Amino acid sequence: MSRSRLISLSLLVAFVVGAVATASASEPPKKCGGKVTTTPNYCVAGLQLENSKGEAISEKVEGTNGEATLKASIGGVASEIKCGKGKSKGTIEDGAGGTVGKSTSRITFEGCKLITPTNCKLDPEDEEGIETSGLKGELALTGAGKRIEDKLEPKEGAAFASIGIEGKTSSCVIAEVGKPKTFNVTGSQRCEVDSSNTEAEKETEKHKTICKTSGGSLEIGVGNPAEVADEATVVLSGTKAHDVWSIKEHT
Repeated sequence: MSRSRLISLSLLVAFVVGAVATASASEPPKKCGGKVTTTPNYCVAGLQLENSKGEAISEKVEGTNGEATLKASIGGVASEIKCGKGKSKGTIEDGAGGTVGKSTSRITFEGCKLITPTNCKLDPEDEEGIETSGLKGELALTGAGKRIEDKLEPKEGAAFASIGIEGKTSSCVIAEVGKPKTFNVTGSQRCEVDSSNTEAEKETEKHKTICKTSGGSLEIGVGNPAEVADEATVVLSGTKAHDVWSIKEHT
């Protein structure tokens, strides 16, 4: 083979390889699927959060919480905490490789009060706001009706949140006046996405996470269940802010 022909062939091969690589790199994300099956995932503007290499892409989200309540036996006493509002920040990302969608979040409950027992109170910092640990979320289809839920839990070994309680009067048996005790909330909480799967699959700017008292395995101390009720409205806040998003099957 002549030298000139060999050079021409090499250039042709380089051109073809370069064209294929360019096409692969510029390949747009896949469209999201339709009906939810076994691998629910987050979708933004009708596209999976996944690049052409199948790697997950994350998008920032933020939430606005309404009134939240926590009921539990704390220090052997039936207790209830109410917080007037809250906020959260985090991310959502695709479940690459056929896995479910995942998220991260940190929630701050604001304007909190210990409703019962009346002779005890939250420490001043917790009255301003109770902040959860960094939580990781994973979508799932649960229950007989296969509802879309997000399971929230802290990293291994960490508390879901910590609560400080001190005596309001000397009759408080949980803690002394001016000497707050810290109680860790541990375990996980499952929250439904919107009021129905149809709403969750709909492409819209806002979606809700609905945490019910029956959806958790939270505890304060061993064998003391803690029940949480909370609802938040979640929107995109990063580069895709104001885009519509939904939860659909991974295709």
